[in-house]
Amino acid sequence: MHIMVNPLKWTSQLIRSLHRQGVEYAVISPGSRSTPLTIAAAIHPGIQKKVVLDERSAAFTALGMAKTTGRPALLICTSGTAAANYFPAVIEAKMSGVPMIVLTSDRPPHLRNLGSSQTIDQLKLFGNYSVFFHDAGEPMDDETDFERLKYLARQAIEISIQKGGAAHINLSFRKPLEPTDAQITEEIRLIHESGNHKDGPEYISRSKVELSEELENLLSSSSRPLLIAGPVNRHHSLERQLEKLAEQMDAPVIAEPGSRVELPVHQIHRFEQILRNTTLLNSLKPDLIIRFGDQPFTKSLINALKFWKNVPLIHFTARQSFQDHAMSVDFTVHCNPPDIIHSGNIPKKDHSKWKKSWFTAEEEATQKLESALKNEHQLTDGHIFSYLGDHITNKWNVMLSNSLIPRDMAMFGKSRNLQYVNRGAAGIDGITSTASGIHFASKAPTCCITGDLAFLHDSNALLSIKQHKHPFVIFVINNGGGTIFRMLPIYSSDPNHLLSEIYPRYFETPQSTNIQKLAEASGLMYQRIATLQELQEIRLDLIRQNRIIECETNADAGMKIRNELWDF
Repeated sequence: MHIMVNPLKWTSQLIRSLHRQGVEYAVISPGSRSTPLTIAAAIHPGIQKKVVLDERSAAFTALGMAKTTGRPALLICTSGTAAANYFPAVIEAKMSGVPMIVLTSDRPPHLRNLGSSQTIDQLKLFGNYSVFFHDAGEPMDDETDFERLKYLARQAIEISIQKGGAAHINLSFRKPLEPTDAQITEEIRLIHESGNHKDGPEYISRSKVELSEELENLLSSSSRPLLIAGPVNRHHSLERQLEKLAEQMDAPVIAEPGSRVELPVHQIHRFEQILRNTTLLNSLKPDLIIRFGDQPFTKSLINALKFWKNVPLIHFTARQSFQDHAMSVDFTVHCNPPDIIHSGNIPKKDHSKWKKSWFTAEEEATQKLESALKNEHQLTDGHIFSYLGDHITNKWNVMLSNSLIPRDMAMFGKSRNLQYVNRGAAGIDGITSTASGIHFASKAPTCCITGDLAFLHDSNALLSIKQHKHPFVIFVINNGGGTIFRMLPIYSSDPNHLLSEIYPRYFETPQSTNIQKLAEASGLMYQRIATLQELQEIRLDLIRQNRIIECETNADAGMKIRNELWDF
């Protein structure tokens, strides 16, 4: 006969086991039913805790932590809709391959399907978007059950990392939920006895990846190779393999923001202009495309891959996920970040003439960009990204929102190593929260560049931004709403067009929130820039405190510059 155990003994064993498997961070949202889990995390000195009131914000915060560490963070919440608020971040985790451990507290089975308050069906709540699910049931005082908890911790972490996504563990608790002082003291003693030893398995071992004879021949015979790097999270990043292959092939490299790639000798920054030029698209057509990372998101690259669909394409990836929007991948090579790609049979190339043709186009595109920005005297989005692309040093994390933001960094700025994006599902939800998680776990200065609508969509994140040793700076690009919709056929600048009244209200949705007062209400410093001179006065490395910098840009002037550069 199984005997019920005090809940803290049960949850403390789980938290200790997760910590031994490498977990270092937990994001906790307050609640009653989660009391045993919250206390177990609170008394463990090896777990760094962040309390976030809003569960949706909490989940994206955990996502950010995993992006910068490569390891899953814990999410702890109470029963009911609290867990449902994790769903957007759970979807993003699955779609972008980011590990996460979700610990949801539940009412005991005897209270379910009776109309009991705050009780919903939490079994497999996230459907196919969680990569692992286990219903741990109610606490039991049996050695087999405790062994199962230890094994469960290992399962959850291994699967969340290997498959890339959220491992969901549902735990049921009946009252009383609060432990006695003696029970707390006993668990603290057991934590100290277990120490900080981590016995997690080696999730990835180093291997030598042998290429087939066909692939070796393709690489050896290529005279116009092109490397493309899409977004990738830390655990699936193959930047070392990409760098080595770029050197060996002597090839130009196109790296999107979020790709974790920075190769000055090979990298083409102005590809968003170059690839929109039909003449250049033909003259710079490669004879071999080598892709790394996830599906590219910039329109120019998506269209180029479709245009070059008859060109052989090799995709090197660490994810077990189809990332092939253009359905153009001919060969897929699966490897892990520590792996060595054996390329000894491929001679080192000299493609200086081929590279020069790309860098000539790069120089012409850069001149066109600089001229367009110089000739526009009103502050535009382009000025912001051009300035930040040149002035954000490599010690800063940069979180880029979705919609126009990452595309504008590609168009006007530069792709660098510590740039992060949520391009799995590409939603505008949780951007500031993701950046907050990156900031908390990286212990480094962090800059979040977000649009006005995305910023307001995640304004609850401001409640949990605290002052740390390194500053957290949010750039809010306020161009009067969802300017990206101006790229759709539904947009018309003709005031006589029937859609001219419908479009602003239902698509662009300009807002009038006073961002300064929102910053002040959250205890954050506020700065506003609306001119080119004010932009030039921004010195990120001199900022010591958290702040919001609102950039009021001219949407019409910004679209004019984009259209001019797209016609390059």
